[in-house]
Amino acid sequence: MTDPVRPVRDLLIVDGSPPLVIACDSVGGIGPRPADLVRVPADVVAHFAARVPLLEVLCSGARPVALINTLCHDMAEATVFIDTFRAVASEVGIRPEAVTGSTEENVPSPATGVGVTVIGTLTGDLLTGGGRPGDVVICVGWPRSAPHDEVFIGHPDIVPLSTVQALVATGAVHDALPVGSRGIGYEAGQLAGSAGYGLAWLTHPLPLDASGGPASCVLLACDPASVADLRNAVPGHVPWHPVAELTAKPTAR
Repeated sequence: MTDPVRPVRDLLIVDGSPPLVIACDSVGGIGPRPADLVRVPADVVAHFAARVPLLEVLCSGARPVALINTLCHDMAEATVFIDTFRAVASEVGIRPEAVTGSTEENVPSPATGVGVTVIGTLTGDLLTGGGRPGDVVICVGWPRSAPHDEVFIGHPDIVPLSTVQALVATGAVHDALPVGSRGIGYEAGQLAGSAGYGLAWLTHPLPLDASGGPASCVLLACDPASVADLRNAVPGHVPWHPVAELTAKPTAR
């Protein structure tokens, strides 16, 4: 019997009708609590903790349907996190009733600890690994990560969740991938490699090794003929840079 669960990049795919796409992320030591090494308001921590797995599911072509959170706080301190999770989830169509989780009521913790899992349903093709030779790889947004950069909700360089959802919904995106701590260079290699193609870099101003922090930017692969239309779906203030092209690998002899 074939195992219905398989890993694809940072995702788990559960085959079924429809297939499920699962992504997760965690945050520790960043927040408003006494032992946190980086002091950040609770709503900001919750916003970006939810953002990463939501983007991973959106970029796969799936529709997010549920958000599960695990919090190392009692309910009194968890309220801000939970309210923020519901608000962020609603931006991509997740109902408040589909946001659930657990709190720590037995042992007090001096530091922030957050885990978020997002589940999506796939009604079309899985985009992950769907790049094609000749596709342009575009970075939407700019890599921003604390403490080097000030990262805040609504930062003009950070691509909005709704924008990524709209881009994928056009049907013109062949693959998409959030940029994490390893930077654009690594993630572009993952995008190309998962499709079985090579990568030819274009001239651009972006730092390839800079951390993308909480998925501040997203890579997408598309046909060159679709670039202009996709650009029109992105707010003008959000950075947009073609960074590479996908190339067919030479045939081994």
